Amino acid sequence: MLLVAWLGVCAVLAWTTRRRPLVALVAVLVVWVAVPVAATELLTGRATGPLGAHPASWLTLVTVAAQLAYAPRRILRVTADHVFLVLALGLVAAVATFTTQQSGTGGIALLLDMVVAPLVLFVLLLTVVDGDAPRLDAVRNALLALGAASSLLAVVQWVTGSVLVYEAQHSTQWWFDPEKFDRWMATFDHPLTLSMFLCVTSPLIVGLRRASLQLGLVALFAAAVTITQSRSGVVVVGVVAVWVVLRSRAPSHVRLLSLCLLAGGAAALLASGLAEGVGARFADDTGSTGARTDALRFFGETWTDYLLIGHGLTSSYGIAAQSGLVASLENSFLMYAVDIGTVFAVVYFGAQAALVVRSWTRPVQLPGARQAALIAFVLPLTYSGLAARSATATILWVALGLAVARRGAARPLPAAGDRSGGWDGDGAVVPGHDRAVVVRGSARAGRAGQGAVPVPLSRRTVTADPSSS
Repeated sequence: MLLVAWLGVCAVLAWTTRRRPLVALVAVLVVWVAVPVAATELLTGRATGPLGAHPASWLTLVTVAAQLAYAPRRILRVTADHVFLVLALGLVAAVATFTTQQSGTGGIALLLDMVVAPLVLFVLLLTVVDGDAPRLDAVRNALLALGAASSLLAVVQWVTGSVLVYEAQHSTQWWFDPEKFDRWMATFDHPLTLSMFLCVTSPLIVGLRRASLQLGLVALFAAAVTITQSRSGVVVVGVVAVWVVLRSRAPSHVRLLSLCLLAGGAAALLASGLAEGVGARFADDTGSTGARTDALRFFGETWTDYLLIGHGLTSSYGIAAQSGLVASLENSFLMYAVDIGTVFAVVYFGAQAALVVRSWTRPVQLPGARQAALIAFVLPLTYSGLAARSATATILWVALGLAVARRGAARPLPAAGDRSGGWDGDGAVVPGHDRAVVVRGSARAGRAGQGAVPVPLSRRTVTADPSSS
């Protein structure tokens, strides 16, 4: 009954926001951040099996269905623009479904949360923001707001020494001990997921105008990543923090002052108890590096066993345990190679790499987005982030979507008496609007329209500031 009720909520939200899909898109991001996979049962009544997908995954699928019913041309246009990507990833999803069902590993929920729903969300994101600068900035601002809220909660968790929310649900995880656990994660499923979210969103801070806001967010994100005790996360967020200050549009003396404050804050952070946990992990990685080395050696010896067809999603955990490895393969690519086959893992991660390369070979559209995409692509290769149900895949594909989205030009002005705004329900230009745009002349004109200069549509320029916040 809970699942039916949640699907009803999703349907109502998706249909009432069909003209404003940005609202539904932000709602998906909020649900992914606010509800860990461990708490899925609280909203849907199911935690495993084909119907045990995360609430945000259901919301994504229902929203896309509503958009297909209301304005199919928008989604079809995005699909056509990325047809080879969609076909390749569709093939990967089909193979993953086949191998998982045939092997009976029980990874269907992981397939929905980590492969299918994130890919659908990628298409939805581009449908909403591609060619629309205000919406692109709105998604950026929503991500930064969610990052700030998550960081504040992580700080409060560290201060109180308690997870505060979802403790009963987290207690079902083998690695979580409420009495001894000291790596905080806000409302995510794992500290490394929070670390990845903050590392990916932190480059987007560079697009904000106010230097004080940039510095405050950078400091807050860095503190929260330190609390997660992620070594790679601390390195990444430290580099990003310096980069954001250097690339700020503030005057030189303000940037110099910001660097000094950043250095002072880093020194205070290292001297405080906040950095004790991650410092200890740098001093003693408790065998983590050795485990990764063993995993690479194992994969190098056995990769031909799953060259074309894998053993089904989640099978890599059992295979690693049977082979005597002390942990998982500790690399999302290696785990997908075992699960769905090396060839299809190359296709899946190769598609991600192609999007990253594409974002770096074109003019900047959203400041910090291509850096975010690169970080989102690299970090899952350092741990098993994409092989366990969490928000990791959503973070990855949202970052890739923002990196390849275009800001676009200003929308055409509507004709007199037309309330459509120059666009039909599918987001296409209404016939008759492809005409000259009238640029008003002097404000001192004697009558309305005096001094108007017709500008042909083909000669319009982009009026949006590519680095506006």
